[in-house]
Amino acid sequence: MSWYGLYPPQAIFSKRRFNKVLLDPPNFNPGSWCGAGKMWIDEENREYWLTSRPREMREMKRGYAVEIYRSKDGENYGLVTWITKEELSKMTENQILSIENQQLLKDPLTGRYHLYLSLNVSRENLVVEGKAFTESRWETFLLTSEDPSGPWEPEGFVIRGSEEYDSGESRDATIDIVDGRYFCLYKARRAGTSIVKTALAVGSDGKNWVKLGVPTVDGKSQPDFFLLSGSIIPGSTGLIFIGTKTLDVIRGNALTKHFVAYSIDLGRLNLETIFEKVWTPLSRFEHAEYPIHTYAQALFDKIRGDRWLIWVEAVDPNHTRELGWSTEVDRLILYTSEIGALKGNKHSR
Repeated sequence: MSWYGLYPPQAIFSKRRFNKVLLDPPNFNPGSWCGAGKMWIDEENREYWLTSRPREMREMKRGYAVEIYRSKDGENYGLVTWITKEELSKMTENQILSIENQQLLKDPLTGRYHLYLSLNVSRENLVVEGKAFTESRWETFLLTSEDPSGPWEPEGFVIRGSEEYDSGESRDATIDIVDGRYFCLYKARRAGTSIVKTALAVGSDGKNWVKLGVPTVDGKSQPDFFLLSGSIIPGSTGLIFIGTKTLDVIRGNALTKHFVAYSIDLGRLNLETIFEKVWTPLSRFEHAEYPIHTYAQALFDKIRGDRWLIWVEAVDPNHTRELGWSTEVDRLILYTSEIGALKGNKHSR
C-alpha cells in the first residue's frame, strides 16, 4: 500500500477505536446535553483545550453557558472557566436565549484567542414574501482573549444573517485557519423556512468575512437539510473537510449517522466527496440508529504525533427516553485512531 498527501480520511475512520467518555451532561434527565464545541491543540505549551455547552430542558436552561476545559494528555480534562448566557446578554446587549456551537482558535497575527459562539438572540418580528411572523434568530458572536482561561472581551457579531439564504440562522460553524486564511463552513437557514444548507465564508482576520454562498455537492444542489460539523484541513490537492454530515431531523433534533470527507473547491464552489461511511457505534454510549447529535471533530494529535483524535456528541441510548429535542441525553465521547501501522507510507499530516 502506498499513498501520498494528507493522511487518508478513510484510514482515520477505519482505525478508530473508542477511548473514553470525555464529558457527561449536567444530569441525565431528558433533554440534558453537553458538547457542540471544538478541540484545539497548543503545541507550544503541550496542552489540549476543549469547549462545550451544557444544556438542560428546564426553563431558561437551554445552552446556558460555554465551558472551557484543559488537558495535558488529550483525554482527561478539567474545567478552567465558563461564560454564562446572562453575561453574554450584557456583552451583546441582546437577550440571549441559548448558546450552541463554539469554535476556539488562535489568531496568527495578534496571538489572541478567538472564541466563536452560536447565539440564539431574542425574538423579533419578521416579514418574508409578505408574511409576518415572530422568530428568534441565530448568529455567530466573537470573543477574544490573551489566554483561553480569560478574561474574554466581546468583539461583536461577525457572521450575521445578512443574506437571504442565512437570514434565519448563520451559525454552527466549522472554522479553521489554513495558509494564514480563515475558512468557515456554517449552517445557513432562510428565515421562515426549515430548509438548512451549509454555506461557505472566508476571511483574513477572523472578524471580517466574505460569504461565498452555498456550495454544490458533487456538482448538484444540496438537499433541503444538509449540515456539516468537523475540521477543515490542508491536503496536497487543496482544502479537505473531515467530519459528520447531518441529513435528518427527528422531533426537532438534527441527528447524524454519516462520517464524511470532502475536498473543497473554492473556484467552483463545490464539495467533492472523498468518502462517506455510516458511523457504526463502537461503544455502549451511542444510540444504535443515530449515534451522533450533529457535532464532531477529527484532528491530528500534534503533541503525540502518532494518532488522530475524534470526539463526537453522542446520543446516549441508556438515558434517552426517545430521540428528540426534549427527550434525548447527549454526552461527549472520544475515539482515537492510531497511525503507527501506516508510518511507512509517504504522507503529510
